[in-house]
Amino acid sequence: MTVPVTPIPASIVPFDPTVGVAVVASVMVTVFVAVMAFLALAPIVSEKWSKQLAATGRPSLETEAGDAD
Repeated sequence: MTVPVTPIPASIVPFDPTVGVAVVASVMVTVFVAVMAFLALAPIVSEKWSKQLAATGRPSLETEAGDAD
């Protein structure tokens, strides 16, 4: 009695793990680029965003009279 030779997958994973990692990494890079593009273009498109992202005050290196040591 011989066992018939059939193309049985070598593992229970239905896809190559390398392909899965590449897909997840591609999605993450796409989301990152989309967020960076939004932050770069939002002040140009909307006046409200340009006011929110603009630096209105500067940090001071001098201590004020009420600051504790």
